Amino acid sequence: MKTIKLNINGMTCASCVLHVETDLKELNGVKEAVVNLPLKSGSVTFDPNVISEKDIVNAVKKAGYKAVAVSKEHMDKDDHAGHAQMEDKAHVKDRFNKLAVSTILSIVILFLGFVWKIEYGMEVMMILSLIIILYSGRSFFLKGIPDLFKGRPAMDTLVALGVGAAFLYSTYLMYFTDIHEEYFMDVAIITTFILLGRYLEARAKGKAGTAIRKLLELSAKVAHRIDKKGNITDIPADQVKEGDLLRVKPGEKIPTDGMISEGYGAFDESMVTGESIPVDKGEGDKVIGATINGNTAFTMRATKVGSETMLSQIIKMVQEAQMHKAPIQKLVDIVAGYFVWGVMTIAIITFLSWVVVNGGGISNAFIPTVAVLIIACPCALGLATPISIVVGSGKGARMGILIKKPESLEKAHKITAIAFDKTGTITKGHPEVQEFKLLNGNKNEALRLALALETNSEHPLAKCVMDYGLKQKDLKGIKKIDHFKAMTGLGVKGKLDGKEYYFGSSRYMNELNVLTKASETEINDMQERGYTVLCLADGGQIIALFGVQDGVKETSKKAIEHLKKRHIKTVMITGDNEKVAQKIAKEVGIDEVHSGITPDKKSEIITNLQKEGHFVAMAGDGINDSPALAKADVGIAMGTGTDVAIETGDLVLVKGDLNKAVEAIELSRATLRNIKQNLFWAFIYNSIGIPLAALGFLSPALSAIAMSFSSVSVVLNALRLKRFKVK
Repeated sequence: MKTIKLNINGMTCASCVLHVETDLKELNGVKEAVVNLPLKSGSVTFDPNVISEKDIVNAVKKAGYKAVAVSKEHMDKDDHAGHAQMEDKAHVKDRFNKLAVSTILSIVILFLGFVWKIEYGMEVMMILSLIIILYSGRSFFLKGIPDLFKGRPAMDTLVALGVGAAFLYSTYLMYFTDIHEEYFMDVAIITTFILLGRYLEARAKGKAGTAIRKLLELSAKVAHRIDKKGNITDIPADQVKEGDLLRVKPGEKIPTDGMISEGYGAFDESMVTGESIPVDKGEGDKVIGATINGNTAFTMRATKVGSETMLSQIIKMVQEAQMHKAPIQKLVDIVAGYFVWGVMTIAIITFLSWVVVNGGGISNAFIPTVAVLIIACPCALGLATPISIVVGSGKGARMGILIKKPESLEKAHKITAIAFDKTGTITKGHPEVQEFKLLNGNKNEALRLALALETNSEHPLAKCVMDYGLKQKDLKGIKKIDHFKAMTGLGVKGKLDGKEYYFGSSRYMNELNVLTKASETEINDMQERGYTVLCLADGGQIIALFGVQDGVKETSKKAIEHLKKRHIKTVMITGDNEKVAQKIAKEVGIDEVHSGITPDKKSEIITNLQKEGHFVAMAGDGINDSPALAKADVGIAMGTGTDVAIETGDLVLVKGDLNKAVEAIELSRATLRNIKQNLFWAFIYNSIGIPLAALGFLSPALSAIAMSFSSVSVVLNALRLKRFKVK
């Protein structure tokens, strides 16, 4: 199967979306079709052996809309941002021009009707209103009338029927009767206010889609490539290849994802992680493309380019999330399918009721009938959910929270229990020295000895000892060890100033016969508290002990506190031993601990929590977490974890900060509240407005004003999510 993205222009309401989706889904070979009104786009999954991209595009055009297939290569490049922005500006400008002409002519018509009583005034008003119809309002007729004959009326159909009926009836009265009534002013005012509403709506919707454009615009434009001779050449950033050596100057954007090979820097990663504090990095550390370098220059090796970079993956996830529909949208789709037909039926009943039941003439029946057609607003219904999803998911991306599926954004607020993996989720995922205990001698001398021995070691634990030692103050140069030797599975040894020293496990110390009752007690105590203990000794005694453990992330404890304040149960599921698990759980405040759990058993614990009545989220970062992530009601993947976990999760926390999980829950609550407000307004507006119009309490002009601002209000309400902040 293959998936293409379409840019679709000409859609105005939920009925349009329904028509396009229906036509696409009926095509042989199409598996799935999703159309998004605020983004003016569609996503179609199809079998290329059965149907072509051209057939799909033609099907949309046949339905009465403009469609263009967007290639993957084009989507990966940041020039798409400029192209989309130009399209939006052109669309807004076109609406403004039509609104301006309609407004000017409407003012003239109003003056002719109330101030300038000139000969042939009605004829002039008719001509001016006809110009408004043919230029400013022609799209209503070019789309609305053909849609009616196709048996799929939409918003434009209602406007075309209302405005067209007012114009034709006024013309009939003027030429074929002695009745001196006209509705040319209504034609002008209705058209003008509807165009005003659509102009404001287009401007507001443009702001809703800025998240993707801003992400696309983040990427660097130029890279400084270093060749094999050491010469530096400036090239376009999109021409960087994997493995290229690049020089990054102070204050520049990082051209692509890579690793620092020489130098160091402080990096502003806020646009990707949502974290405003600069991050210090040095040789061997990863850097993210599009983030900003501080005030030092450094050399990096490109590791990921093009669509493989983190920024490209973020953009892809946000685009997919914005394209798909939230479950709450299903109700709207059902209503939209019958809405316009229902309005047309009510309009006919209104007309007949005023003519027959009330005994009024056609003129009396005409006004409420047109008002019913004009006031109905499927636009507000169609925009209510997707516009909030677009703004909410865009806001999440700016906060470092990637929402892969709209349903997860809708569901996250229901979470009553969160299960966490330990390593890499609550903890940092790498060992570090957390406790140092001096048993004999001088602390600085002991640390210098440890560093001298571990400098030559390739063991994974050697780095954490080095990191700890180098952070200590007043620690002068490291001496060189002679006769260094690594003892597999035990530790290392070497000579310094003619004396032999040893560094390794307690088992190694036992073999060297340097353990005393006191040192053994200290070692057992540290092991009881969950530490892996490394010992430094000379030939006769243990000098110092290093307690090594995977450190807890600085943010984990605060995140757990926030979750408990929200009455969310916290559970830790880990394959680690009971002592380590309990120590970590106690440190951060976890409610329930499951230790020694194999990957296949993790999902069983999720199931048990669900059976207890909990709506469960699972947060993890490893391949072993993917079954539990898939089983949970909401899967939260750490962006610092494996690709498999990220692929399985519903939400991705770019920086792996659990505080972002709290923010994701709050963003979910805010977005769902926003959707409900929009739907409430849309339903209530139509439920109240249509009966009032049918009963004659609203003129067509007032109906046009109300209809125009109903959809605008929905968009403006959704835009409030851009100001969302977690309390």
